[in-house]
Amino acid sequence: MRHRVWNVDGLPHAGVAAVLLALTLAATPQAAGATDLSYTLMSPAFGGSDPAALQAAEYDKGLQQTRAANAAAAAAAAQAAAANTPTQQFANAIISQLNSLVARDVALQVANSQPGQAGTIQSGNVSVTYVNSDGQLNITISTPTGSTTLTLPTGD
Repeated sequence: MRHRVWNVDGLPHAGVAAVLLALTLAATPQAAGATDLSYTLMSPAFGGSDPAALQAAEYDKGLQQTRAANAAAAAAAAQAAAANTPTQQFANAIISQLNSLVARDVALQVANSQPGQAGTIQSGNVSVTYVNSDGQLNITISTPTGSTTLTLPTGD
């Protein structure tokens, strides 16, 4: 059985002929076969057995973390080297000596407190609170990172 389709110009129309051929072939009985599709998981992150992809990703992540840590360490070392000039060392020594004098004065004021005296000395984020009573000197030093409490006998 042969079908011929003609367009307006009298020539065979290939598109319609192809559709008719496909319909004819579809109508004829043929042995049809189907196969099952199966997929094997490869990545152990999803229950598979091939660790290569996961190991490669972990290696890349570790490498990036190492590079970031090395860059941060290099930046810190450069900053420390720049801050360690002779002028900066001299300024740090003066600041250290002044801090020592202030700390000594605070310690003397607390240690020489009389029974019944109490007070608080504040400098920046650091506060020293003391109470001299009942034969004991209670001292609390508070900083942003925590506090320390000392209890000393006064001998009174």
